[in-house]
Amino acid sequence: MRFIKLFSILSAFLVSTSMVYSQNGISNKLTKAHLLVRGTKVSIIPPKDFTNAPNFLGFEHNPSGSTLMVLDIPGPFSETSKGLTKEKLLANGMEVKQIETMTFNGMPALFVTGEQKSAGVLLTKYVLAFGIDKETYLINGAVPKYNTQLALEVKKSIQSAVFNSMVNINPFESIDYTIDMAKGNLKLAKRVSTSLVFTADGKFPTKAPEKTTFIASKTFSKIAVGDRKTFCIKRLNQTPMTIEKNSLPTPISVDGLQGFETIVEAKAKSSERLEKVYQVILFSDTFYYIFVGSTSDKTDKSITALKQVVQTFKRKSGK
Repeated sequence: MRFIKLFSILSAFLVSTSMVYSQNGISNKLTKAHLLVRGTKVSIIPPKDFTNAPNFLGFEHNPSGSTLMVLDIPGPFSETSKGLTKEKLLANGMEVKQIETMTFNGMPALFVTGEQKSAGVLLTKYVLAFGIDKETYLINGAVPKYNTQLALEVKKSIQSAVFNSMVNINPFESIDYTIDMAKGNLKLAKRVSTSLVFTADGKFPTKAPEKTTFIASKTFSKIAVGDRKTFCIKRLNQTPMTIEKNSLPTPISVDGLQGFETIVEAKAKSSERLEKVYQVILFSDTFYYIFVGSTSDKTDKSITALKQVVQTFKRKSGK
């Protein structure tokens, strides 16, 4: 079941006011100054004083609130790049100053320059999007607009990128927690940036008889304490399911984080198969962890196992 909401390509981009179709190309070679972005196949030369970001794949500059983030999305660039249309970008309320077509180390690419407002701050944004047959990468830089010099340094850093398809990625390097999937007899099936998908047979979509799937993810969003229970209900309703039997979220505490767990019965819109859905959201100040499991097991065995899995959640950095 495809619960997972992949990181939106459009959220990294901005509305188009002009497009430049050029023959520009970026062709870099790896140097001693390049740093491999953990959990990815991308190396860049970060700007001065940027440090490894603990909460996403990339680098950050806390004094200015600037970020350099790398996202990888399953799917060919030829398909994912179709999301970069004026209409779709406009629907996200973004303003693009320029979109350039180019090549990046021999791969088709787009380079986007624009502006976006976030938490009341106007940001200059640069995005390099490129890909191969099976995956697309986005390198997204964001800098407060007033800091023009740093914005140029971030742009230069993005354009220093080197992609090495031969890099072996440890998917558990990209997350800041541990979780024992053996409690649910589940295996890693796929990774989407910092989200992990587990199934009984290690395949997605699963072909196992009970169709048990478990998704673990982390999202950056500040949810007020009084709104969290309602948020959990709304978040569950965003899944591509028709809820047949509902229940209210109940409080849960794991590894010192407070949150809510919910169990419902629902039908997948694609198959009309009745499934049990288990959702847990654990809140921190500026982000939350979300776990969503589903199974067609008519007994309580699989849901009980998923509960046991969530209880093994532990942040690597401690409380």
